[in-house]
Amino acid sequence: MRWRTAFVFEGGGSVAATQVGMLRALTEAGIRPDLVVGSSAGAINAVCFALEPTLAQIERLEMLWYSVKRKNVFPVSAWSLANALVGRGSGLSSQKALQRLLERELGETNLDGLTLPAHVVATDLAGGEPVILSRGTTVQALLASSALPGVFPAVEIGGRLLYDGGIAAATPVLQAEALGADISYVLPSLGRCAPEFLPQGAVPTALRALSQLLGHASVNAIAGARHEVWMLPGPSLETVNPFDFHDTPALIEEGERLVHAWLDVHRDSGGRPGAAAIT
Repeated sequence: MRWRTAFVFEGGGSVAATQVGMLRALTEAGIRPDLVVGSSAGAINAVCFALEPTLAQIERLEMLWYSVKRKNVFPVSAWSLANALVGRGSGLSSQKALQRLLERELGETNLDGLTLPAHVVATDLAGGEPVILSRGTTVQALLASSALPGVFPAVEIGGRLLYDGGIAAATPVLQAEALGADISYVLPSLGRCAPEFLPQGAVPTALRALSQLLGHASVNAIAGARHEVWMLPGPSLETVNPFDFHDTPALIEEGERLVHAWLDVHRDSGGRPGAAAIT
């Protein structure tokens, strides 16, 4: 029996750049998915890879990440900030810049028309449950999955208001399982800080707390999965800000190095890649 393999992409803002290096390591090792599932920024990586799952496409994705600046994704004006503070706006920023960026890369593609089946996870604003988007306009689905609450307005799709998929399914392994995956490789981007690292200042402390919250949700999702789940190693995030894109080159390089080393360990031990599974 042929097992169906999924690549599962966590959300994580700018930190999701690390997944580009992970993709390169997996592809060079000959590990190919049958489907991809992603939340938030991870969904953008998943869909771009599904468009053409080749090393050449990974190079293009890397160039995309190199080109991204904060103003391309989180443009905040004094007007939008003022409106949000008095309750007139639904977010601090517009998604128009991100929409233009995605349209430039993906054009008018649909999710069910890509080379690989791609599934984007968003969160229903009314009920808070995860919503799997498998058809329809690719860019619209990605805007919904990346609509960080308070920063971007929710996106209406099919009569439902949707926002950031990482809220309901930061690590969408259960969604991959529901879509028929027998094996999932999780490409992480959520913060996994060393316990001895104590952040200083309000913003680093808030980011650490959010990282811990999403990390616990990720552990629970993986523990609840009935199929085989292989969590790839991710870089330490003590100094990385998910809203800052200056660390992109280092994150990509570290993601590739860590996954190559992880794969080598399992080959050397005589097991297949991912032998140290979390099930």
